[in-house]
Amino acid sequence: MLASLLLSLTVAQPFQLGTNLPINAPHNAINHVECIFKQINVPFKLQKLPWLRAKREVQLDRLDGYFTANLLSQMQEYGELSAPMFLENWYWFTHADSASIAEHDLRYGVVRGSHQADWYQLTNRKIEVEVNTTQELIKVFKKQRVDRILLDLEEFEFNAVQLQIKPDEYTQTFYRYVPLGLFAANKTLKEFPDFLNAFNSHISSCSQSPFVLSKIEKLTLVNVLLEQIKQLANSDNVQQAVMKSNRQPLAQQDLDQLDNQWAQQVRDNTPILAERYLKLEGSQFLQVWQKQMQGVITEIIVTDKQGKNVIISEVTTDYWQGDEAKFLNMYQQDDDYYIDTVEFDESTKHFQVQFSVPIFDEKNQHMGVLILGVDIEKALSK
Repeated sequence: MLASLLLSLTVAQPFQLGTNLPINAPHNAINHVECIFKQINVPFKLQKLPWLRAKREVQLDRLDGYFTANLLSQMQEYGELSAPMFLENWYWFTHADSASIAEHDLRYGVVRGSHQADWYQLTNRKIEVEVNTTQELIKVFKKQRVDRILLDLEEFEFNAVQLQIKPDEYTQTFYRYVPLGLFAANKTLKEFPDFLNAFNSHISSCSQSPFVLSKIEKLTLVNVLLEQIKQLANSDNVQQAVMKSNRQPLAQQDLDQLDNQWAQQVRDNTPILAERYLKLEGSQFLQVWQKQMQGVITEIIVTDKQGKNVIISEVTTDYWQGDEAKFLNMYQQDDDYYIDTVEFDESTKHFQVQFSVPIFDEKNQHMGVLILGVDIEKALSK
């Protein structure tokens, strides 16, 4: 089905896509889209359009899609958003003098036509000032014509440096991650029902860099969770389970065979081996601990020194973690924790990082790794 779709698209009219990004200048988003369309062998043509115009053209079935976009409720009936190509990291920036002002009395500023402007409209916030660029907005903010602005953290920091403003002059509060992708119009999805799956499948391979937490976010995550995670790693249930598993090492051939069997069962939606592990006493202890974390922790994996699962709180896609960064980095660095890149869970629509700490024996030697999936938005909101 997919092969015939791509073959037909190579001889069809190019997709018409709108974007408000500079078409003739290098830009990561445009390079990303170009790479994906080349990989799936689909021709396309870009039109530089303001967001309002692009949305209108999609609504009138005159445009196949636009990017980079977030999904607004007003557009849901007109198409579907791809998996995230980029993540914007939205923070509130507030003047210290405005800290005592009630929420509904705050004066907000925004860049005209931006994603934040759409968000303000949806959340019924009163906009005091609209400007055309991020630098203009930060200048207005610095002059205290507005009390609070909402911007991507990286964008704010970059522009603050250009304007010789110290970013830490203002209170910074994490708000949310915003996934940006390609919004595909209904007419396109109807004619080519496999297009979005094909597009999504190449997002990762065409990505120029993974999304990583900022320094302040890593520090926040460590402050919120590290001590509790270390206590879990030192608990009797975890320690005993790991020591027992380490006394029963597997040959690599047997490890690979068991890993393949486990993964195939999960893919077939018959996770017999995984469910057997979920019934272990140690796994049930992890499940109780995870529940007490009120949604901040999404999964827990305890491995032995080979990297094989010992106890788990949820069904995992793999049995052997020994070839993955979340395991290997515990043996290749001096830090007492490792935080992986941010991933988007398409099924839950949540953003997650893997937070790993070593498990030590009584001689302070590594004997395993404790790996936790963390809902990053809930963790940072704390």
